This record gives sequence, C-alpha cells and structure tokens, in this order.
Amino acid sequence: MEMMQKKIKSLIYAGLGLILCVLLCGGIGMTAQAAYDDFVYEEEENGITIIKYRGEDKEVVIPDKINGTKVTAIGDRAFSGCENLTDITLPESVTSIGGFAFSRTGLTSITIPKNVRSIGNGAFYGCNSLKSITIPKGVSCIDYNTFMSCSSLTSITLPEGLETIQNQAFSGCRSLKSITIPEGVKWIDGDTFYECSSLKSVMIPKSVVDISSGAFSSCKKIVITCYKDSAAYRYAKEANKSVKIIPETENPWKDPKEDDSKSATPAKKGTTLTISSKKIKVKVTSSSKKNPTVTVTKITDKNAKKLTIPATVKVKGVTYKVTAISDKAFKGNMKLTTVTIGSNVTKIGKAAFSGCKNLKKIMITAGKLTTISKNAFKGINKKASITVQGTKKAKTALKKQLKKKSIGYVKTWKIK
Repeated sequence: MEMMQKKIKSLIYAGLGLILCVLLCGGIGMTAQAAYDDFVYEEEENGITIIKYRGEDKEVVIPDKINGTKVTAIGDRAFSGCENLTDITLPESVTSIGGFAFSRTGLTSITIPKNVRSIGNGAFYGCNSLKSITIPKGVSCIDYNTFMSCSSLTSITLPEGLETIQNQAFSGCRSLKSITIPEGVKWIDGDTFYECSSLKSVMIPKSVVDISSGAFSSCKKIVITCYKDSAAYRYAKEANKSVKIIPETENPWKDPKEDDSKSATPAKKGTTLTISSKKIKVKVTSSSKKNPTVTVTKITDKNAKKLTIPATVKVKGVTYKVTAISDKAFKGNMKLTTVTIGSNVTKIGKAAFSGCKNLKKIMITAGKLTTISKNAFKGINKKASITVQGTKKAKTALKKQLKKKSIGYVKTWKIK
C-alpha cells in the first residue's frame, strides 16, 4: 500500500512539473501572441501572421514588417465583423489569406498582393459593400464561399493560372453582370454562380472540362460565350442556356494591346503620364531603355483619402521606376489621411505634403530615400504616425531625417 502511494505521489509531482514547464516555456508547440498597434499577431518560422484586428479605423494599412520580421499571412477571421473597415492595404510580403479573414466587413474594394498564393474559404463572405476585386496570378483555386453574398460586387478580375472555382464561390453576387473565366481553369464546381441574378454574360475557355449542373442555376438572363466543341457548349445546351459561339480562328483571351517588352520604347523625358489605377500623374525623368524613371507630380482624384505611391508603374509595356515626389505635389490637400511611399523613391520634394492637415498615417521604406526637402511634411496632422520599414541601419538613418525641423517635424509625431 505504501509503495502504491509513493508511485501516485511521483506521478502527481511529474504532472505538476510538466505543467510548470509548459507555463514557463510558453506551452508545447504553442506560438506566443503579441500586439503591435491594433494588430494581434503570432510569429512563426516563415513570418508573422495577423490573427486579430482590435481597432475601429475605416482605413487600415498593414505594415510589411513588425519588429523586423515580415508579415506573411492574414489569419482566419482576423478582420471578420469589422463593419467600419472600408479600405485596407495589404503588404506585398503577404502570401496567404485565411478563411473568413475579411468576412462581413465594410470593404468597398481590395487589391490582393501579387505574392498571395492561397485565399481561404469564405475569406470575403458577406462583404455587402465590396464592389471590385483583383486576384493575382499565383492563386490557383477560388475556394468555397470565398465571395458568397457579396451583393454589391460588380467587377472581378480572375488571374491566369487559375484552375478551379469551387462550390458557391460567387453565390449570391446579385450585382455581378459579366465575368470572363481565364484560360487554364478546368472545373467550375457546384453552385458557383447560384443566384447571380444580374449575370448576363460569361465567357468560358476550352480548358474547362467540367461544369456542375447547378453552376449557373437562377442565372436566367445569362448568355454563355464559348467554342462549339467544348464542355461549356455542351453544358449550355443541357441547361437550356443561350449560347454565343466563338469562331475557331479567334482567341478573345489574348490581349491585343499586349506589348512586346523588347520593342516597347519609354516616353520622352518631360512627358506627363496619367496612372489611373494609382490616382496619380507622373513626369518622365529618364527615358533610358535600361532604367526609365518618373517623378510623381500630382493626384488625379481630389477626393481620395488614401494614396499609394508605387515602386514602379507600367505604361504601354514600359516599366518605370518611381524615384521622386515633386515639389508641392500634394500641397494643401485636405482629403489625404493615409500615404504609402514606394521603395524606389529617393527624394521627396519641397513642401510635397505641406498643409495636408488630415494626413495621419505615413508608411515609408528606408534604404533608397536619401533626401527629404524643406517643409516636405510641414503642417500635416500633429498626431501623425510615421512607420519606417527596412533594415535597422537604414531605419535609423531615415528616422534622423524625419526628426529635422526643416522638414516640418513636431514632437507630437509618432515615428516608429
């Protein structure tokens, strides 16, 4: 009996020791959570995952790094239910978006970074204000319910390399009027476009080998454009849908405006170009074929609250580096609240953002930016938050520049 009691005590002590070890070491196989501004995140081997947003901002910019580590994923339900959220900028470092990550938010549009390879099921489920979305080339599957019940969605660009569109991916998108299925897609699953009552036109390539019987049910006005000898044609006939035949000699998926990069010639130095997608105008500063460059001169949308100055812009087959922001480019703009400055910018001109009283959030990549001119940020919001990204050495150097009175620095700025 005494021997049995000793064994029980030994087991109890061993169990208590294991519990203590777990508490001290942060758990077995567990990842510690931490906070950065309004983001809750987990750091793993391949980078940081944003697992929760605790703020109430309408416009959110996710940094590409937190404490020097890249943000690579948006976790399951990270922003789910954030009804105030209308606009979000995801960093290029993000490679995956989790299930229901942005479900039932107030998003009106979103550009998914080019490095994203997977989007979880229901990621944008119930985003009733979402009007447009572009999905990058690396995504091979549109998962279950991804855009289900996005009732305001009118425009979606599906990428090259897409292979499968799964069950109810666009079900209930009642404002969607037309869609082009890219070449390479093989399967259109289940009730993919069920209750897309406004859908009138869909173009389906030969690569599609199977379309489920309910894929376009309730789409009473639809016309399916396809080749005669194709699975899409057979489906249309069986489902009693209207058909428009593509001649065998034509390929509407081939972009006639696609430029041959070898023959594309940069515009002459001094030429002004309009970049509609970024809401900016730029001036060509170098027309060198090897390294064409431009300077940002002004904003084209006077009501834009959020502005991203990209690292590069592409016009007529030519990719230009964006290396500068001109003098007074955005001076006195009372609408701007958030600005992201691209990694190729080397100079910010005099009074570039002077008098932008509502400019509260600025994100800058350190490294190439060497010149911030006089009064560049004079008169921006006194409580502005400036996030500097890059190597430790580059960040330190840029932060020193940002704290110079000559550029408009005030002590109430938060530089991090």
